[in-house]
Amino acid sequence: MKPAGTSRPESPTWKKSALAVSGVLLILSGLLHAGAMLLMDTTPAQWEGPLSIRKPILFGISTGLTLLSLAWIHQHLFPRRYDRIANPLLAIALVVEVGLITMQYWRGTASHFNQGAVFDRWIDTSITALIIFATVVIFDTTRRSFQPMRAANDMQLAIRSGLIFLCASCAIGFFMLFYGNYRATVGLDPGLYGAAGVMKFPHGITIHAIQYLPVFSWAMTWMAVNQHQRKAAMRYAVAAMTMCLFFSLVQTFTGRARFDLGIPGTVFLLLTVIMFVRTVYVLVRALVLSEVGRPSPSDSGSENAQP
Repeated sequence: MKPAGTSRPESPTWKKSALAVSGVLLILSGLLHAGAMLLMDTTPAQWEGPLSIRKPILFGISTGLTLLSLAWIHQHLFPRRYDRIANPLLAIALVVEVGLITMQYWRGTASHFNQGAVFDRWIDTSITALIIFATVVIFDTTRRSFQPMRAANDMQLAIRSGLIFLCASCAIGFFMLFYGNYRATVGLDPGLYGAAGVMKFPHGITIHAIQYLPVFSWAMTWMAVNQHQRKAAMRYAVAAMTMCLFFSLVQTFTGRARFDLGIPGTVFLLLTVIMFVRTVYVLVRALVLSEVGRPSPSDSGSENAQP
């Protein structure tokens, strides 16, 4: 019996879905702007700032990767009837968002925290509205990921954790938008919290967990690590990611630069390192035990030679 609300119509593979096609286009846009940056001989100082070519590059590549990941994740979920509407709308929303950011770069004006001209205010408001819609769809995908899924246990953990981290990144992004707008209205740097806290730090830490956690799961499968050890290693990887997120939040919301360490930040950074080392230890141990338990070619040959 199919779960309520599901449908099993013939549909294109995830590589041909609107999410995937849009993701590829955005990545290509980001790469094209990266090439343009090289031709313009951009200095490190020009990389920062609200008018930098950094924005069309990073938003193009980052958003494109997110769309590709969501397209791939949907093949592991039981389909819903509204996917045929929600997924293309999500793709359109994020393509338009990145398009508006890119347009503002080429116009020579800021895409975010820009309350100057009427048109610029409209662009800023439109970007926020598009992100709100995209976040609603991402939160719904996250909710659905906790239902039965067509994936191995460690991959299920990777997908669910990656989506939770993506939701956390979205929530931090909203705080950046609204608090940054407040700071801009009083003449302060909208990208900072307190004296030197970088609000992009925790936002960027979590946004791509949806890529590297599943890639880590795939790599362990490729290395023939058994499922029990894969899940154990994945748990430590998620713990390391969580501690890293806490480290970035502590640094930001105590008004410190990324590596201007105080006692709380040092504690969470050490916990991050410990969890990462533990992840590596579990993985290496699994690989060593696998090699020890595997018969050598000479042993196999002697066994085959016995009558």
